[in-house]
Amino acid sequence: MITSDTKFLSFCIPTYGQSQQVRKTLESLIGQELEGVEIVIRDDNQDSETEKVVSEYKSRLPIRYFHMEKEGVDRAFLFLSKEAVGKFVWWFGDDILEPGAMERVKGFLKTNPRLDFMYINSTDLSGEHYSIQLGGSRYFVDRNEVISKLKDQLGFCSAMLFKRETLILGLNKAESCVGTFWVTLFLVLHTLASGKSFYFFEGRNFRSEPKLVGESRWYDSFLIHGINFAIIAKLFKDSFNTEALQKMLNDKFARSWRAVVIERARGFKTGFAAANLNVTTLFRLYWSNPEFYVAVPMMLIPSPILIRLYSLYQKIGLLRE
Repeated sequence: MITSDTKFLSFCIPTYGQSQQVRKTLESLIGQELEGVEIVIRDDNQDSETEKVVSEYKSRLPIRYFHMEKEGVDRAFLFLSKEAVGKFVWWFGDDILEPGAMERVKGFLKTNPRLDFMYINSTDLSGEHYSIQLGGSRYFVDRNEVISKLKDQLGFCSAMLFKRETLILGLNKAESCVGTFWVTLFLVLHTLASGKSFYFFEGRNFRSEPKLVGESRWYDSFLIHGINFAIIAKLFKDSFNTEALQKMLNDKFARSWRAVVIERARGFKTGFAAANLNVTTLFRLYWSNPEFYVAVPMMLIPSPILIRLYSLYQKIGLLRE
């Protein structure tokens, strides 16, 4: 039986420069059923803004707070995963829990204690559009079905919940991935490769604001999503069915290169539009994918030409209407 002194679930929040988003997340935890839950926050902010926000909630929420030097998102997730003491670990970003979500998740875990990994479904801020649709809650057949169905959603940290004893098996090995922005992906794939029981948890469990097209970021979006994602995934080529793994990578690549072309065509110079292409690396990763031979020429078209082509495409569309 869970008591107030027993940690059943560690709810882990990394944050940097997002004090008001942290406020929204913590506010959404007020009123949730938190018996047996610890909220573990790592704050890499150089100022005290987030610390001030967290201090407002310490008397109402079971928070363990760490204000640390900025080391990047990879180190933050490794730290939180090591610091967590709950039987289960739920990573969470700057998103908003729906009322009753914690009780629903905990209720399922209590009756399914052998679960190694769970994907927790969510919606956008409107509550209408789900992050993924699989036709209801269910167990995955095996690890290959997980990557075939979830694809790039495996990079959506707020949706990831693990049995801690399975998660920690990969923590030391994940150190080699620091700097790729995908320690999280490595740990997910390692958990799938090491575990046996995987579940899709349907419902409106939390709300997430999608990234804006052309949004300025502190990293090269295409490098992270189009290259590093594949580099990490290919480390597990012996743990998954070749077809399932390739399907996931092809889907991720398709989304990434199209984002580069679309954002450049719309006149952006940030986000995916700012991609610094390494054709040699792309060839090494995707030479067996026929789409590669269409993608690279498209991404190498100068932005002014893409903008003109996009404008022409829009005019043709209006004429057809």
